[in-house]
Amino acid sequence: MDEKYGTEPNLKSLRESLELSQEQLGRRINLSYRTIAEWESGRKIPRFDNAVALARELGVSMKTLAKAFRIDVEGIPDDE
Repeated sequence: MDEKYGTEPNLKSLRESLELSQEQLGRRINLSYRTIAEWESGRKIPRFDNAVALARELGVSMKTLAKAFRIDVEGIPDDE
């Protein structure tokens, strides 16, 4: 496992923790399951507006979502 990210969840584990299929999650944020699959595979990352919808639907912060996509968020302050 990548030391930099340790045991941070990935998008698939976040989705599965809510017992949602790719299709169900896609429907909830008005996107196709293929888009969700591309995000989960790392082939693509969401546009900002889709990332906000995704974070809202998964119940996680934008920072947690960025970590799930293996985006370096070091130095970015947490919301207080």
